[in-house]
Amino acid sequence: MLYLVSDASEPVSFSAAGNLKNEDQFLHPRRTMDSYELISVTKGILHITSGGRSYDLSPGQFLFLFPGELHFGTAPSNGELSFYWTHFYFNTKNTSLCREAEAASFFHKEDQPRYILPETGTFSANSRVNVLFVQLLDLSKRLGSLSSMQCSYAQSTLLLELTNECFFRQRLLLRDEKIPLGIADLMEWLQLNYDTTFSVSDIAEKFGYHPSYLSAVFKRCSGFPITEYLNRQRIRVAKNLLTTMPDLTLSEISEQVGIADEKYFMRLFKRYEGITAAAYREVFCEKAKNRI
Repeated sequence: MLYLVSDASEPVSFSAAGNLKNEDQFLHPRRTMDSYELISVTKGILHITSGGRSYDLSPGQFLFLFPGELHFGTAPSNGELSFYWTHFYFNTKNTSLCREAEAASFFHKEDQPRYILPETGTFSANSRVNVLFVQLLDLSKRLGSLSSMQCSYAQSTLLLELTNECFFRQRLLLRDEKIPLGIADLMEWLQLNYDTTFSVSDIAEKFGYHPSYLSAVFKRCSGFPITEYLNRQRIRVAKNLLTTMPDLTLSEISEQVGIADEKYFMRLFKRYEGITAAAYREVFCEKAKNRI
């Protein structure tokens, strides 16, 4: 797989963004661009070829399209299709493509911040990227002299978050605290199993720790008790569902993130986000859309 590596000491330049929605038989147009494009599929399957490489992108998957490479749809979509898209430019000549091993090695170089972005991949359920996408779309609708600058910074934040998520383990193990491998494994496991009900004792037994020792080490490494860390993952997933699945009720979202008590879910959301779940959904309900 190819990785895009670029200097992140200054923001990228935002060009455009949108949320394409199509009811059936969408075929991506054939074209070559001078900008980078990031696509994130939220419903249906997008069949696309770029630079001679073919992809069938399902919900939760993303793809970067590179400037100067021909891309086009390889087959019409079957049924409803929806994806976020954004075009942008890097403001530096220090941008290159490389393979995974070389891309990972950049985390050991502390000379400058970098965007390190895989050509394609799958978001975790608690990924912040689509939430940031929705915020970017909201900003892109605003008018005024600051709008373009705001969008460029928002675009940069989105790309840095994607870098962090794709290299979660490397980021953990490079911390000064010298996080044990077992704790890094546990953090990843909690991110994947946010919707499961279990106690600290259950987790300790699964990972071979004494509950008291595990609780102390985990809080030192993550900054949170295990239960709070897990609840924060659940609220991150809920934010994705609130902004991308408007038909889901709060009760359904609460159940999907592993919280059986809807009222407890609503209290947690307000505690961590500062507003209610319903208000959070309302803030980003107006998004730029293009129907084809």
